[in-house]
Amino acid sequence: MMEQSGKQLLPKLLTGLVFGVLVVAVFLFFADLQEVFDTIRRMPGEALLLAFVLTFISYLFRFWKWHAFSRWSNFAISWKDNMAIFFIGLMMSITPGKAGELLKAYYLEKRARVPYAASIPVIFYDRLTDVLAMMALVGIGMLVYPLGFTSFIVLIILIVLFFIVLQRRTMLFRLIDWFTRPKKLRRFRDSIRYFYEHTLQLLQVGKLSFAFLISFVAWLLECISLYVILLAFQFDISLVASILTFSLGTIAGALSMIPGGLGAAEGSIIGLLVYFGVPGSAAVTISLLIRFVTLWFGVIIGIFVFLFRRNALMRRGV
Repeated sequence: MMEQSGKQLLPKLLTGLVFGVLVVAVFLFFADLQEVFDTIRRMPGEALLLAFVLTFISYLFRFWKWHAFSRWSNFAISWKDNMAIFFIGLMMSITPGKAGELLKAYYLEKRARVPYAASIPVIFYDRLTDVLAMMALVGIGMLVYPLGFTSFIVLIILIVLFFIVLQRRTMLFRLIDWFTRPKKLRRFRDSIRYFYEHTLQLLQVGKLSFAFLISFVAWLLECISLYVILLAFQFDISLVASILTFSLGTIAGALSMIPGGLGAAEGSIIGLLVYFGVPGSAAVTISLLIRFVTLWFGVIIGIFVFLFRRNALMRRGV
């Protein structure tokens, strides 16, 4: 079943690529094209290079976290193979809700015989700690710019309640047993129990603190990438405003469930940049630039890794 899903993910990747091109075309259509290109030409090359370097370091931090999860879960896989799997996961960032990252579970099973019931909780937990880090960054921004602060507090309360409920082992086991009571679902009971138990192990305070800290630093670096680009264009916008703009835009894209958050993330970033005083065409340009630096850069690296490493990952390890 997962093998069929793995084969079906490539058409979804192509759909995401086409959708991405359309989103860029739409934003350019409504902006002043000449002004957009003039703005890009004015940007110093070293600033753009620094933004790419910061983003790549962010990827390395996120890989460190991913490999730590793999070690905690006793996955018998080398860091080189695991790095290839991690970057292939970045390639699938433009699938709806990043569901294409389940391709990592497929390659873990092929290369290291890791059961899907063991790898999928790790993928889920990896995404969860990213969300928590982004929420923390949004919180920092809202301390200075209280945009939608009430909604943010409500969301924080819901997240806390989620973690409280997740710790109620007896209640969750009863809920799993009730959910899998129908005969067609009963065969999934043990896998769901295993998924929950493995997730619970990863939610230990020490592991959660480490994962949160690494995620926080990684996503902060991408926020700084936006700040570097803004400075290059000589816009007087603070680092805190840049953090709020990028993190809130990224969360908006994730909540939209659109492939890669395309359109939703760009639109949110543009709106916030305009709010902080960036002219419309410049806001469109900067939004498209930061999305290329932080999203499409990872997708392109992932495609190259996929093309050169997929056959090796399909061979069983010793």
